[in-house]
This record gives sequence, structure tokens and C-alpha cells, in this order.
Amino acid sequence: MKRIASAVAFFIVTAITVVAQHNDKSYSIKGRKSIGLGTALNNTKYLQADNSLYREMYFDYGLGKYISTGLFVGYQKRQYSFLSVVDGNSRVLFYDQNFIPLGLRATIHLTSFLSKQLQLNLKPEKWDVYVRYYAGVTLNTVIDKFDRYSGHLPENQINYMLYQTNEDLNYSAGLLSGVGFYPLPNLGFFFEGGYGPMGNFNIGIASKF
Repeated sequence: MKRIASAVAFFIVTAITVVAQHNDKSYSIKGRKSIGLGTALNNTKYLQADNSLYREMYFDYGLGKYISTGLFVGYQKRQYSFLSVVDGNSRVLFYDQNFIPLGLRATIHLTSFLSKQLQLNLKPEKWDVYVRYYAGVTLNTVIDKFDRYSGHLPENQINYMLYQTNEDLNYSAGLLSGVGFYPLPNLGFFFEGGYGPMGNFNIGIASKF
């Protein structure tokens, strides 16, 4: 909880600093819409297993000159197995978990701030440097492959000692810093690092209009 509170405080202070010090209309993102598709290069949350590719989509809208907000939703399937031993008989049982992170995100765009303070030639149509805060939930559904409710394998023949699942609903919040580069006027890619919905490092493609 302290980590989340510190992240929020940092986010607010940064926003105030950017808005107060800069008023360059060429860097304004007010009214700008952006959509993107990305993935996490690593997985740091929930029980690890045979993971499918994590996919995350987002939509953002520029509320002010340097602040945007939006929505995100992700998906990842993980396949698990565990050893069940009952009365000397052992069998390997399989199940899947479907993780769906979704929530809200708010972004402070720092391109103008860095360009002025560090004398960097960051053209606003090419570069987007930002800090992002997100908050949301992760839905987790479990699909058993051993038909414990169908009568094929009675409950008294399953040993659940090594059967591990996560909670059905997890609340999460985090902070990411990122860089977007647009080699084309409306199409580019991004890289992010920090505390994300599923991992610490995210990459993807983005479009703005």
C-alpha cells in the first residue's frame, strides 16, 4: 500500500511540475487519441506455468496539454499440471488459468519538459516520453481438465495438495515509464519499464490520430 501511495504522490508532483513550467502548444496532446497493442517481455505476477503470449490493448485520450487518460485490457492463458497421489495410485492432472487484467491508466507526457531542461532535440511528432500510472483488477478463471464435477474422476480420488491457483479477483496498481517513437506520422512503437499489470518490461506498437 505504501508503494502505491508513493507512486501516486510522485505522479501528481510530476504532473504539477510539467504543467507549471511549460506551455508550448507544439507539444500539447489535448484531444489526441491513441490506440496500441503490446506484450510483456517477462512475467512477474501470479503462479508461473506454461505461459501463452500476453496481449494488452489500450485506448488513450488527451485531456490536457500534457496529460492523457484511458483504458486497457489484457489476456494471457497459462497451463498447469500437478501430481495427485491417492491410495498409492498417482496421476498427473492438468488445468488452465485465463488471466484478464483491465482498468484505467493516466499518463504524464514529459517530452516538452526533457527537451527544454536537457536541451534535447525531441520532436513532438516523433517522440513521446512519459510516466504512466495504472489501477485495475485481474480476473482469473480456472478450467480443470480432469472433470472433477462431471463424475469422471470423483473428488475422493483427487489429492489437491499440489494444486495451486490464485484468487479469482486481484486488485493491482503500478507505475511505468516509457518512450514512444513514431517513424511514421501516425504509427510507431513503444518500450516501457516499471511495475506493469503482468511484467516489468513492455513493448508494442501504437497509433495516434
